[in-house]
Amino acid sequence: MGQKMILKSVIGEPAEVIDRAMNSARVSPRITSRIGEVSSRNFQLNQIGNRKDTLVFRVSLKGERADAALKLWMVKRPSGEWNIVKSDTLFLN
Repeated sequence: MGQKMILKSVIGEPAEVIDRAMNSARVSPRITSRIGEVSSRNFQLNQIGNRKDTLVFRVSLKGERADAALKLWMVKRPSGEWNIVKSDTLFLN
């Protein structure tokens, strides 16, 4: 079973947006120029309070030279589509 299928079964609708964000972060020149090739990644999903339309998603990337921690804020639009509205990246040596 692929990662996308696992995400979809665990968290439902926002899985596709999260999968795209993790894949693009893994190959982002801005990130890989600082941490090197990514050897592993991990994620954590938090719901803000009891709101079903807001999520905070954290991605940890381990690289050859350093690590990166990404935090993404997602909201569900009235159309039902999930969008990333804010992101922050912290590089760790």
